[in-house]
Amino acid sequence: MANLDKQELTRVARQLALPGYDLDEQERLADARVLVIGAGGLGCPLMQSLAAAGVGHVEVIDDDTVDISNIHRQILFGASDQGRLKVEVVAERLKALQPGIEVTARRGRLSADNAVALTRDVDLLIDGSDSFATKFLSADAAEITGTPLVWGTVLRFDGQAALWHCGPTERGVGLRDLFPEQPDASAAPDCATAGVLGVTTAVIGNLMATEAIKYLAGIGESVPGRVMAYDALRGSLRSFTVRADPAREPVTALQETYADVCGAPDPGPDPEELVAAAERGEALALDIREPHEKLLADLPESTNPRRLPLSEISSPADVEAALDGAGRVVVYCASGRRSSNFVEDYGELARGVGAELVNFPGGANGWVKEHG
Repeated sequence: MANLDKQELTRVARQLALPGYDLDEQERLADARVLVIGAGGLGCPLMQSLAAAGVGHVEVIDDDTVDISNIHRQILFGASDQGRLKVEVVAERLKALQPGIEVTARRGRLSADNAVALTRDVDLLIDGSDSFATKFLSADAAEITGTPLVWGTVLRFDGQAALWHCGPTERGVGLRDLFPEQPDASAAPDCATAGVLGVTTAVIGNLMATEAIKYLAGIGESVPGRVMAYDALRGSLRSFTVRADPAREPVTALQETYADVCGAPDPGPDPEELVAAAERGEALALDIREPHEKLLADLPESTNPRRLPLSEISSPADVEAALDGAGRVVVYCASGRRSSNFVEDYGELARGVGAELVNFPGGANGWVKEHG
């Protein structure tokens, strides 16, 4: 068991005063090793709480850098951290909270190549990611290795959190008992536009941290399959319990692919060529995003984009007016999903007014990621 020094015992003294919680439980936390996937809106508050509570080993994996648009919900970061690796900042902040903590900062992404190996070495896997692909990958890796998984998700004003535990030696309850298959891309709101209330991520992140602390310390009730659902606008918290599906075969191997739901399905033409054509005046760049989105990312000003937010289209006549006489039109959004749908929905209408619609693959976010 961990040998907690006087400073650490003093730091957690109020926690040790809890009924039914004493040095044994605190030592269990100090000995625990967790892997957190994602240092974002969920990962930041939950890691802050885990470190504050005394979890002794935190491993975090993320490949992103801090952006000013992150910090309304990613509370371990400040404006001065912009451009820094998230995992490096996380390590600094957690050590400031708990000087004795061990933090393993992994710059990278959870993938089919590393998921099982990383998951096998920890006491608890915590999924703070923001995509279906990663959530199903982490859930499958947890089931293959028999590692308990704390899972959370947030969208707009709502969120859910749960503990899952299913493995090769015991048929418990896993994420695929609730969602047998990864949803199709069309079933999910666009990742760039759905939005999120920052404080909702803190609520869900701390519900996740609570489940983690209960499980690791051995206190309270840890019920695999119990999903807590939070509605910020109603101020409500309800729960329901998922039972194991007897017809489902347990996961024993990772799938060949875990598709990302946030990109356009077709790679399409070369983005460099499309931008160059718009800059030469040989094509019209048509931005169909909402006005606030251009604050986060955009194509070069030299493309002279025409703005047609989807929310402002009340009839096909609005599209006709925007396309009339345009010739070749490069349609773009944040990720390429909405623009792909726009090209499909309005392609025939465009041809009727002498225009050709071309989807911009990867969207403005992809362009900025590649070109800065």
